[in-house]
Formats: sequence, structure tokens, C-alpha cells
Amino acid sequence: MTRARTVVIAFLAVGLTVTALAPRTAAAAAPDEKLNDEGVELRRKGDDRGALQAFQKAYDMTHSPRATAQLGLVYQALGRWELAGPLVEKALQSPNDGWVKKYQTQLQDALSTIRQHLARIELTGEPAGAEVIVNGVPAGKLPLPGALTVSIGTVDLQVRADGYQPDIRKVNLGAYQYEHIFVRLDKLPEAPKAIVVEHPSAEESHAPPPPPATATTEKEAPSGVSPRAIVKWSALGLGAAGVATGVVATILHESKISDFNNAAGGSCQDKGGTAVDGTNKPNADCQSALDGANTARTWQIVGFVAGGALAATWLVLQLTEPDGGAGGSSTAWSCVPSVTNAGAACAVRF
Repeated sequence: MTRARTVVIAFLAVGLTVTALAPRTAAAAAPDEKLNDEGVELRRKGDDRGALQAFQKAYDMTHSPRATAQLGLVYQALGRWELAGPLVEKALQSPNDGWVKKYQTQLQDALSTIRQHLARIELTGEPAGAEVIVNGVPAGKLPLPGALTVSIGTVDLQVRADGYQPDIRKVNLGAYQYEHIFVRLDKLPEAPKAIVVEHPSAEESHAPPPPPATATTEKEAPSGVSPRAIVKWSALGLGAAGVATGVVATILHESKISDFNNAAGGSCQDKGGTAVDGTNKPNADCQSALDGANTARTWQIVGFVAGGALAATWLVLQLTEPDGGAGGSSTAWSCVPSVTNAGAACAVRF
């Protein structure tokens, strides 16, 4: 217990005891006054758990600002910070109440101390309707209406739903910390269906065996190849061919450039697509090498661009491959959000 918390509780306990002992008329006494006075007296004696029962009854009876604040303060004394905060904050929302007005400063100090022991968790995920349990206490169902207020330290979280594998984890939180957690429950495998074996009757047991199945009945129809698979693997093959074309064209381009530089004694020059020698006259050897280099450059660009586009087409089809297929299996990339790290985790699935 911190020094500030001790001072606030001691001050309120003494002040509220004096208030409880002051004479009152039966007409002026509130319905929950006796229970509140009983709770104050128990707190003076150090019986916070007994006081909790008295204040809880008073709160259930009237929900008055005084009963609300007293219930929150006894929760604070018991270290139930997540329950104390909302109650003290609710009491302070009635500033015109005589009791709250009298102890407003002490209540605000208590709320400040309580908030130093609180953190918040924003829990989202799937499936909808999954039950959320915090430190063994039900806290609602997904999707939750807002963030959960919890005491700092180690928080036990459990999310469960029928037909799904439960998610159980521990989260360590500090003062004022805000943590966002995403949970996606995995479905449990379906139980195998029961197989009913019927025993033949005496007459059926002596009946002749059925004729053997012919090859025609046993042979299954071959599974077809989907158009998507044809497009995907054709794109991969053509993409590879395009890249190979680009590589060959690059080698040829370098060779033609070398021929151009060595023709006519190394005096060839490119004048806007026309090859000339050192005398600035058109030269057939220079022009032949220049035309070959330009043609190779064109095929280089076409090969790499087409190869890249077709490879990208294959990659998109591979990443978006649906589960299953004609043969009952498929290979694709699977990307799911990561709980422990920001972003997504991807892996090949078969």
C-alpha cells in the first residue's frame, strides 16, 4: 500500500466515522445510511472484507454516490484496482451531492492513486461470440464493446468457443499501458463418423457371392485440369522464356556494341541511327554492327518486361490459390496476421 493511498483511506475512515456518529433524524436518514455507517465502522476495525459486504448491500439498494464511492474505496483497499476505478470515477460524476462535495478532494486523490495501478487491453479477434475470461472472471464476448480495464502485473487471458481450440496466454502490463491483442481461434478437427456394420442374416450368408467388378466399374474417371492451373503454369513457363530471351539479347547487345566500336578502325560513330566513320561518311560495317546492337536492345527490353509481367501473373495466381483442388491438395502461399509481431507471417502450404 502506497503512502498516498494510506493517507487517503485513513482520512476518509476517520471523517466518515465522525459523520456516522453525528445525530440524525429518522426522516433525514437515507435508506442505505445504516449499511454505510456499518461499513465505515468495520473499516475502522480493519475488517475490509466485512465492510465490502456492507457497502455492496448499500450500493445494491440505492446506487447513491456515497455508497458507490465507499464500495470503490474498499475495493481499492483490497487491491481490486480494476473494480475500484470505475466506481470512484462514477461517484465523482455527481459533484452536487453533499457527501461527494465534502470529500471531493480526497476522492480525486484516491482515483489518481487507483489509476497508477491500472492498464487497458483492447482484445479483438474471431470467431464472433467467443467468450473472454480475464483472471478467471468472464469479461464479455467477441466483439467486445471497448477496451478492458485491468490491474497492472500479470494478466491471465482466455478466449474460448465451442468447436474451437481455446487461446490461453499471460500478458505483463505496466501502469497506464495500453495493449492491443488479436486472437483467432483454430477450429477443432471433426470427429470421425461412426461406421455401422450390418451382419448378414442366415439366408444371406449362404447366398452366392456377387460377381467380381469389371475393370470398367473400378476405373475412376481421370480428374480434369482446371483452366486456372493451365494459365498459372503457362505464365510461369512463358515468363521464364521471356527472361531467358532478355539474357540472350543482353549478351548479343554487348557483342554488337563491341563490333561497332572495333569496326572501321574504331572510328564508328552513331549519328541519330546512322553509322559514320571518322570521315563522317556512312560506313556499311559500322551500320551493320549498330543495327544489330539496336535490334538486340529491343529484344532485351521485350524479354525482360514480358518475363517480369508473366512471372508476376504466376505469383499472383499462386498466392491466391484456393484450398484443395481436383486432386485434393494444392501448393500455395498462406499469409495470416501475427499475434506477437506487427504485420503478417507467410509460409508455403501443401
